[in-house]
Amino acid sequence: MRAVLCPVLVGRETQARVLLAALHAAQAGRGGTVLLAGEAGIGKSRLAREIAAAARERGFVALTGRAVSGGVRTPFRPFAEALTAGVRHAGVPPDATALDPFRPALARLVPQLRSGDTATADTSLVFMGEAVIQLLRVLPGAPHSGHLPDTPGGGRCLLVLEDLHWSDLETLSLLEYLADNLSAEPVLCVGTFRADEGSDAADLAAKLESRGSAEVLLLDRLDQESTGDMALACLGALELPAEAQTFIAEHADGVPFLVEELLAGLLENGALVARGAEWRTAGPLAASVPATFADAVGRRLASVDADARRVIHGAAVLGRGFDWPLLGRITGLPDEVVLGALRQGVDLQLLEANEASFRFRHALTQEAVLASLLPSELAALAGHALYAVRAAHPGLPGAWCTLAAGLAERAGDPAQARELLIEAGRRDLTVGALASAEDALIRARELVEAGAGASAVEVDEALTEVFAMSGQVDKAIETARRLLARIGTPSPAGRSAELHLRIARAAIAGGRWADAEASLEIARRAPDADAARLDVCAANVAEGRGHTEEAERLARAALRSAERGGPPEVACEALEVIGRVARQRDLDEAERAFSLAEAIAAEHDLPHWRVRALYELGTNEMVRTEGVERLVQARDAAVAQGALSLTATIDLLLAVGLNKQFRADEALEAARRSAAAARRFRLVSLPMALIMEANAHAIRREPEEMEARIAEAMALAPADRDVVGGVWGYCRATLALLDENREQAWLQMSKGAEALLNGPAAFAPPFLGLWPLLAAVLGYDAASAAARVAAVHGSRRRVVAGLLRYAEAVMAGKAGDRAAADAAFSAGDAQLGPLVAWYRHYGRRIAAEAALTDGWGAPVAWLREAAPYFEARGDDKIAMACRGLLREAGVPVPRLRAGDPVVPERLRALGVTGREADVLRLVAQGLANREIARELVLSPRTVEKHVASLLVKTGLHRRTQLAGYVTD
Repeated sequence: MRAVLCPVLVGRETQARVLLAALHAAQAGRGGTVLLAGEAGIGKSRLAREIAAAARERGFVALTGRAVSGGVRTPFRPFAEALTAGVRHAGVPPDATALDPFRPALARLVPQLRSGDTATADTSLVFMGEAVIQLLRVLPGAPHSGHLPDTPGGGRCLLVLEDLHWSDLETLSLLEYLADNLSAEPVLCVGTFRADEGSDAADLAAKLESRGSAEVLLLDRLDQESTGDMALACLGALELPAEAQTFIAEHADGVPFLVEELLAGLLENGALVARGAEWRTAGPLAASVPATFADAVGRRLASVDADARRVIHGAAVLGRGFDWPLLGRITGLPDEVVLGALRQGVDLQLLEANEASFRFRHALTQEAVLASLLPSELAALAGHALYAVRAAHPGLPGAWCTLAAGLAERAGDPAQARELLIEAGRRDLTVGALASAEDALIRARELVEAGAGASAVEVDEALTEVFAMSGQVDKAIETARRLLARIGTPSPAGRSAELHLRIARAAIAGGRWADAEASLEIARRAPDADAARLDVCAANVAEGRGHTEEAERLARAALRSAERGGPPEVACEALEVIGRVARQRDLDEAERAFSLAEAIAAEHDLPHWRVRALYELGTNEMVRTEGVERLVQARDAAVAQGALSLTATIDLLLAVGLNKQFRADEALEAARRSAAAARRFRLVSLPMALIMEANAHAIRREPEEMEARIAEAMALAPADRDVVGGVWGYCRATLALLDENREQAWLQMSKGAEALLNGPAAFAPPFLGLWPLLAAVLGYDAASAAARVAAVHGSRRRVVAGLLRYAEAVMAGKAGDRAAADAAFSAGDAQLGPLVAWYRHYGRRIAAEAALTDGWGAPVAWLREAAPYFEARGDDKIAMACRGLLREAGVPVPRLRAGDPVVPERLRALGVTGREADVLRLVAQGLANREIARELVLSPRTVEKHVASLLVKTGLHRRTQLAGYVTD
């Protein structure tokens, strides 16, 4: 099997920081012990290797020894392996006379140090411990790279002891002595052990931690995001197919070893292949159980009796999580025997017990147990399980239907499996669980193609609807056309019209207006065509083409039909169109339409349409307040229902809102998610998702990445007004503003405005407000620019409206009307709340320049607030401009950089910057990273980097210890 190894450390940033701080302390002669605890495959050894590499880079000699499983344990084996290798490679300096008294004791560990007579060696652990410390002191390290100063006295050593859960008691006793006595040595000892195996090692770790002799770091399983990041890093990929990401997340359970093994299996069997720079799936994804993992499971199963094995096998047939009372019916064993077997499974680390249920510890544990069965044994057990499930759950409600389908297939009854999968898919479709519906129906179709049933029509009809509702345009159209060809012409009553309506819906999701109109025209010719459903579809097409009056007329006609007893989903969709059109003129009217749609969806149990209404209400909230909380809630609901296209749309709008708040890291993540989904489903939103990526890169001052995304977007939509406007006004102008190049920014905003203002604008980004404001200060025609923006309802957007009032204030000030200037400025200030602090402070910085000249407002107060704000964000050139204006006004200039009096002397001596000092102050107050980010207007990731830097600079291990560095 092809080896797959992750080239970088993922999800262990906190533990790595603690280890690096401990290494830093050892470099300064303050040694210590850090113990890494966690289950098998969790990454303890990988983390130990990373710290060993860092140690060598800093001139340490790095030694590694490990305990081994099985057989008779050799005393001191990890120490003997590590020290023997150290002496073999580095040697002992000939002038190391301090080592002479200890050579007889060391000879037990290091053969090279044996002499003719070792019989007089002191065999006590105290003497042995001192001997080891003396040897570690004199082993010569490699020249280091200058990261840290030299230690007085020379030797620097890292001692790594692996798999201590298998070690002998002598090794643990020697480790205990070292841990208690390394605090004045340039030595760091790192040990690894499994917390769920080897109680002696776990007991020692707890004892050492309780008395402060060692720090114990528990390595938990990776979260879903880190698991995905690790998979990408393993393959050197920017993105993976969604089905591959889901497969890895579900089967690896956050265990790094299993991430690598699963990827290796997918590559080996050709299920995951590279096509140029992209990765694609090629066939069904199946878990390949690593041989070493399967062997370990097999050994554990072999250690229990036949009844216990039968119970555990029956549990595996039911799934990773299982309803244990069914096992008595499946195995024919009494409940007390079943529970006894499950207890043995827990003791063997095959199962884990929750409050009222059991499940296998890993998805691959279940697969390994199933793999230990012969095919005939598996089929028989599955048959018994299917009978037990049907008897216990008549009608197979909820997830029992899907489980029963899987059991029928394992039992060798594909026809029954197909019928159950179709039923499960239809149920999921009814409640809006589109991803689950797609999975069930695709599997049903595979069984049809394999001969399990005569016709695929009923499967494809349901699949067409799933694909259309989830935004998978090409799949929906392809499946519907295949159905049309199969049923022929003339078709059964209404069937052809229904299929053309579904094709139209799919085409609308992909912005393919001509295809949608063609299918709607065919559907309308059917004698029993549903006028309301056709009208609401046509309304969507008209809105997409920019014909808003026609869109509203058609939507209201559809709504009237629905109110007379038509389908409630038609009413929901019609209200969506009405609300979106109304949003351009009256937010309150739009709010009423979307709220009514949500109420109808809730009343009629239509979760898909309720999520869509929530999305529109979230959009309204962002227009009113620039908040994104309701959008986040809508996204969570969309993800839960498998509404993939809608999730991509929400992600795009989230990226817009987060960029507007200058939360670029989070915006970039949302835009990338949206772009990935748009590529997968060929959605028309891809160019704008790329523009939002580019905007985030601009805020992060990454011009090369910004231009790469711009080039990709322009290649896809060179004539799209929103794309072109975004390129100039959103992206390039933002970069120019951060560089304090206002003339260039104004020219770029002018190009962006020309693209956006040549027609009705649904898209009114903040630069449409900055454009007239800059024009007013730079001496251009600000009044005309402001009038053009207001004419296309740009002033309905909160940020744009506030900045337009700032521009009005500047123009009034230039005209000598100070009262009007003050009033306009105050009105603008009220519009720009804390969520758009960047635009508020930047608008004040621009307005202050004019106010100082023309004698109105409170420009000094504005600049005193703006300068530290931009300083804290790292927008240095804007901060310098603010300070320059304050100097021109003849007032003291605020400054927050490292070395200023606001940074305490002992922090300055450690190299702590002003920004880090601000973070430290808030950490000491007990604020979490996200709270600090909100307070200082930074991203949470930036705060995390500052905290990590503070830990390294102070030599501390824990975040809570940082409070001690804060002075009054």
